[in-house]
Amino acid sequence: MQSLPSVDIDDLFRRAMIGLDDDDLGSIDDPTGWIAIGRLQRMANRAVLEMALTFCVDTDPLKRRVGAHVLAQLGHSKPGFEPVFVEERLAGLIGLLEAERDGRRDPGVLAAVCTAFGHLPDIRAIPSLLALMSHRDPNVRSGVVHGLSGHEDDAAIEGLIALSEDPADRVRDWATFELGQVIEMDTPTIRAALHARLDDACHDVRNEAIEGLARRGDRSVLPFLIRELEAGVALPLLDAATMLATPELCEALAATQKGGLVIGAKHGP
Repeated sequence: MQSLPSVDIDDLFRRAMIGLDDDDLGSIDDPTGWIAIGRLQRMANRAVLEMALTFCVDTDPLKRRVGAHVLAQLGHSKPGFEPVFVEERLAGLIGLLEAERDGRRDPGVLAAVCTAFGHLPDIRAIPSLLALMSHRDPNVRSGVVHGLSGHEDDAAIEGLIALSEDPADRVRDWATFELGQVIEMDTPTIRAALHARLDDACHDVRNEAIEGLARRGDRSVLPFLIRELEAGVALPLLDAATMLATPELCEALAATQKGGLVIGAKHGP
């Protein structure tokens, strides 16, 4: 992996902008933007905080994106991490989200700041996040899913349920994962949302729904689990089989030995 010897804050912010200029998800060929952001997050001092907050109100959307990414996990990579500058970061991100939603509406900035709330969750951001659920850009809708992550607030859960029906596979996949594996509540409404994804066109979404129902001890998912195991084994399916632990799965599990395990895990943006 490339490294950046620089410890100069201005230079690191400049490198972050260059690295994210073409692709908000980062460039495979030139990952220095994300390396610079990681260095800034590890520094976690007031100078970095103030520069990131300044970037968040700049007229340049690229600067606003970088500012949101830095604030999202400021200090999170430090050994023995304890939250730093939490209220100031929250205020900056909430202000950016509301200003972007009501004004400039840049999709890259919206996606970045929505995703940031997945790392620094706060109930005050939920209304602004929910207002973007129908945004035309799937990256923004995916950011909303991450922003709602872990909230067991009724409105947030209703939002995740709606996003689990999104036309974009990636959005449905993450929303179903959040409902099934991150949210610990077990309600008829959540189970119904997971059941609705058992015949989804995307196999990743189906697998997440199966594991989510298995976590809740819902044995009605067994026929769907067997069907998916017979088509190919993946880690969520094995987790689901372990949770249900019934002889009915023996034949399907034995058949999986003929094929390889497709190991996949959800990773943050």
